[in-house]
Order: sequence, then C-alpha cells, then structure tokens
Amino acid sequence: MRMPCRLSVIITAHNCARWLEGTLESVIACLADAWSRCEIIIINDASTDDSQSIIERFAANHPHVRYQQTQLRNIGKVRNHAVSLAQGDYVLMLDGDDRLLPGAIANHLGILDAQAPDIYLSKLIEQRGDRDGALPEWHFHPPVCLTVDDAITRFLIHRDFQAHFIGQYFRRDLLLENPFPPFICYEDAWLFPLLLTRSRKILFSEAGFYLYRKHAVSLSTVMTPEKISCLLAATTHMDEVLPDNFKPLITCHWIDVINRHTAVLKQQGEWEEVKTRIHQQRLGSFLFNGKIRMSYKRKMLKVRRLT
Repeated sequence: MRMPCRLSVIITAHNCARWLEGTLESVIACLADAWSRCEIIIINDASTDDSQSIIERFAANHPHVRYQQTQLRNIGKVRNHAVSLAQGDYVLMLDGDDRLLPGAIANHLGILDAQAPDIYLSKLIEQRGDRDGALPEWHFHPPVCLTVDDAITRFLIHRDFQAHFIGQYFRRDLLLENPFPPFICYEDAWLFPLLLTRSRKILFSEAGFYLYRKHAVSLSTVMTPEKISCLLAATTHMDEVLPDNFKPLITCHWIDVINRHTAVLKQQGEWEEVKTRIHQQRLGSFLFNGKIRMSYKRKMLKVRRLT
C-alpha cells in the first residue's frame, strides 16, 4: 500500500529542454529513499522546443509522475493550476532549468513531519551562466524558528531569502487559500509577504539545496512596461498587507523602483504615484532606522531632492 503523499514537487517548464533532463535527474537524486511519500507534477507551459518529449520519457520511467501541457503563458496562472493538481500536504516548486542537491528532500521531510511548519525556507544557491558545474555536496543544517516579524524583516532587507517560491516548502492549504495573482512576472513578490503574515510557524535553514540558474535574460532581468506594472502591484501589495511598522523598509523597495525604472514610470504616467508614496515616508523615522542600510539613506535623500 502506498503511503499518503506528504510532498508535491512541482516543476514548471517553458522552453528549457537544454537543462530539463538535468533538473529531473536532480529531483530523483534529491528524493533519495523518500520517493514513496512524494509525487512529481510537471507543467509544460507553451514550450516550442523538445521539453515535452523529455517530460514524457521521464514519466514513462518513473512512478508517481504526472504531467500536463498548458497554453496559459502566465506564471501566476501556471502555479495556481499546478497547486490545484497537487495532493501533498506540502508543495515544493522548481523551475525547469534549476537543480537540487542529492538527498536534501529526504532530510527535509523529517523536519516537516516533526515540526509541521507552515513555511520552511532556506537559502538559494545562485548560479550565473548556462553551464552546469559539479553539484556541491549537501550538508544538512537544522532550521531555526522565526517569528513572523523576524521573517518579514529578513525578507524586506533581502537577508537570507527573497520572494522566491522555488526551493521553499509551503503548506499546500496555505496556497489554496491564498492563490497567486495572474501576473506574468513578480507573482511571487506579490504573494510572499502575504503568506508570511498568515503563517503561524516559519522555519529557516542556512543550508541551501536549490541551485538557482540566474540568466542574463531572465524574466526579472529584461524589463518591459507590463513587467514594471506587475512590480508596482507587488510593491503596493506590501504596503497593503504588512504592518505599518514595516513602512520604512518597504520604502527601500519603492526607492529601487523609482531609481531603476524612471523612464517607463514617466512614460506610463506612474511616476507621480511612486514619488508620492516615497514622500509619504517620514524622513526622520527612515534616516534613524537602524535596520536600513546607509546606502538607502543616501538614496532617499537624493530622491527627495530630485523629486
């Protein structure tokens, strides 16, 4: 008799045939002897390369694999669809060009069983470029329990983790109750802070097991007006869902928006909105906030002078 499904490993693929076999092989190695407690769900969204044939060969050789082809062309909708198919108590998401370290999931399942967190976070191991190097050796490190305020602070100052859903464990019910927005980009930045506020137990480990491939032309690297609109919606959502005492740290994100995307903001008529939000922040409480880096304090003074 098969054991109840504890974890759904969700892989989203779009034109990643060059790396997909390596990704799938790394999942098998990462599961190790925990295979019987997990399922793999692969969503191939609008690929025009050889991704589908790779997926079909993989599924034919491995049990507990389900896959679908979709034409959603929207990562928020793709993630929601995948979660709706999942049967595990927890969800772990991967992109189709990333890799996992051998044996890590088997270790993590023991933590999920023993501590039953809402969210279990760990650092990502960022890799730049398209070549696959040798996999680092996996070393388990017991997680620590974060308060919600500590988790929000670490997220806002980009300490230890950012708004990535890849490589993190989320209780599936949490994602069913709080779906992703229908965004083509920054869907994670919109949802991540909300889930932090709605979690009762958040774990974090320094030990990374997810190798994140950072492309020079990734979704968040090459910006378009539509992507910037998604970024604005995600940053606005931080103001809406996070407690007021985090406003100074959220302002740092608004400063990044106005500094990096000035031309498009003016072109789209959104410059005044962003400028007004930054000026709403009391200057004294920003400058004397010990959690804000000096570089952002200098940027704040410059933005206030120029706008």
